[in-house]
Formats: sequence, C-alpha cells, structure tokens
Amino acid sequence: MDFVDQGWQGTVLLTGATGGLGGELLPRLLRRHPACQVAALVRGDTPQQAAGRLDEAMDYGGLAPSERARVSLCHGDVSLPRFGLAAPAWRELAARTRRVFHLAASVDFDLPLDASRAANVDSTRAVLAFAEEAMRGSADFRLNYVSTAYVSGWRSGRLGEDELDQGQAFCNGYEQSKFEAEQRVWQASGWLPLTVYRPSQIIGESRTGRIRKFFGYYEFLKLAERGRMPVLPANAGARPDLVPADYVCEAMLHLDASAHAVGRCYHLTAGLANSPDFERIFGLMYQELAERRLDGRAPARPRMFRPEDLEAMASPEELRRFHLSPLKLLLRTYRAYLAEERDFDCAATQAELAAAGIPLPDVEAALRLSTRYALDARFGQRARGGAFERQPA
Repeated sequence: MDFVDQGWQGTVLLTGATGGLGGELLPRLLRRHPACQVAALVRGDTPQQAAGRLDEAMDYGGLAPSERARVSLCHGDVSLPRFGLAAPAWRELAARTRRVFHLAASVDFDLPLDASRAANVDSTRAVLAFAEEAMRGSADFRLNYVSTAYVSGWRSGRLGEDELDQGQAFCNGYEQSKFEAEQRVWQASGWLPLTVYRPSQIIGESRTGRIRKFFGYYEFLKLAERGRMPVLPANAGARPDLVPADYVCEAMLHLDASAHAVGRCYHLTAGLANSPDFERIFGLMYQELAERRLDGRAPARPRMFRPEDLEAMASPEELRRFHLSPLKLLLRTYRAYLAEERDFDCAATQAELAAAGIPLPDVEAALRLSTRYALDARFGQRARGGAFERQPA
C-alpha cells in the first residue's frame, strides 16, 4: 500500500540509497512525502562515479523527472568522521536535515571482524554525531536506524525485540559488528529520538519479486539453475525467516511518522508461523526451474542433509562433486543459517502494522515471484550493447 503525507517537509539524509533495501525505500520515501528533499550519501572514487551509482538507483526506482529533481547527491563516506565532508558542508547539511534513514552497511559475512567494524560500527558512530548536530536545527528530528534481527547471534528460543546483549556468541563478523553498532545507538537513545528496525533475510518486493541485490537465497538459486548443487546442506525442517523488501520499507515509513515508535525496536520479520521450511523452499525453487525448461525437467534435485551430517551420509560421488562445487564456499558463509531456525518475536509489530494497512505479505508467494524475477533478470545482469554486465554493488 502506498501512503502520501502532504504535510511532511524538509531534508532526509539517506545512507545506503544504492543498496538493496535503499533502492526500494527511496521511491517510497519521495512518494509518501512529496514535499521532502532527499540527500543521498553515496561513496565513489570520484563525484562522477558516485553520481553514476545514484543514477542507477533512481533508474531502478523508476523515478519521474520531478522526483529525481528532489534527490541531491552527497558525495562522501558514511564510515568517516563528518562523512568525509568539509566541516561547513557537513554543518549546512545537518542544519536542514529533519530525518535520517541509516541503511548503509556491509553485509559481507566473510569479512574479518575489524573490517566489519570499520564499515558498520564506524558508520553508526558518524551518523550519531551527525544526528547530534542536526538536532540543533530541528525540533522534530528523528533517526531511523536499520539493524538486523541477527544481532541475536547464536541463541535459541523466542528472541525478543527488547533484548540485545544476552551474552550471545555470533556466527560471523557481520552479526557482531551490527550488534556493537546497535549498542551505540541505544546508548544515544536517552537524548536522541530514534527508532531501531531489525529486518531478517530480505527477498524481493511482494507484488513483483523485484530486488536489486542478489544475496543469500539467490546464490543457491543460481547454482541450482546451473546444475551445480550436488547436495543440499540444510536442515529440511528448519524455517528461515524471509521478509519481502516492500514490507520492511512501508513499515519503516509508517513507524517514522508515529510518535510512540520513538525509543522502540521493531522486528521486521516474518516469524516462524509464516515461514516455509527449507524442504518447501527448495521444492518451489526446482519447480520454477522445471517450468522454464521446454521439456519441463529441472536440473536434478539433490538430496538434502543437515550440514553437520554431510560428510557421514553423502555418497563418495556426492562428496566429490560437492568439494569441486562453488556450493562448498557458500556453505562456509551460510552454514549457520541453514542448520537452525530463529524464532523472532514479531507478533505485536505485525498486529500494529496490519492495523495500519501494512499486513505481512504471503512469504511463499513473494518467494516464488522473487525466484522468477531473479531468473528473468539473470541475477542482476542487464543488456548493454548486446552484452551483459553485472550491476555494481
């Protein structure tokens, strides 16, 4: 559902506009608030490179000329003090900013912890300093901070929205750095009006399947399409939490306008009751692949093993093909998410959003559309002079 609030004016600082979630939020932000201006903070070796990245994001969002005119490029680096801007430019931007949506993050699970901290903790520190400056010029300033549901780390049982530091261990540097960044956000919540959002694994827009970045599920889909998934190292009955991008964006825009959301955290997740298990997910994947073949036959569907049982239960031939497959590298990255499910408490958030006209879309239907979109889009490649080039990250 699209909402329009004619009364909201001022400048929004948006980080991560060229990312997967930011590419979906930008057009919705402009259309909900037709009087606002958006300053998009974009990295690039040169201003021209940053402008090109922003242009691609606006192309993806289908922005009309009048909408594009309300988006200005702020060439900088969110992880640097003052975003790498000269002090006068930084102060001028802060003086006219009423909202910050901080979406920028490194989601590379394989980065060393120090590198993840440099991307995710340092950027949060810089955003908080900017927010403190912006509050001087705006009585109704708000910070919208996007964390991740996986700050829960290695924990089982019901995972609450009001929980953060439970002494948990983490699956990778991404989870730990986002946890540490969120800690800093909450330390500022005593003086800074803010709302924290924790989405889970984001899939395509629920009405079209459209998505800009092809991570996670899509990496397995690509291998399946090419017949390069000799086994499935997953717990067949585990239910991964997948959430459509439009649900996350519309939830954030709604909660940004709600006074009672200040100082609160929201799990923008599907919840176990709404999540198909891996057996169903991969079944849908191979069904879609079969429907695209003239003979109606998908690549051979591999047997599924729990990751920890793979070496003991797979045949020698399956193991040989696995060790030669890119799937082995994917397993190193995603093993923890394939083995166990996480129970994010989201019932109250879903009820509040549904009452506002933002119900959780059907996850299985969205996943099917996402699969079709990824295959049609060749996983982010596009025709250019007869060749296909991958969109920049």
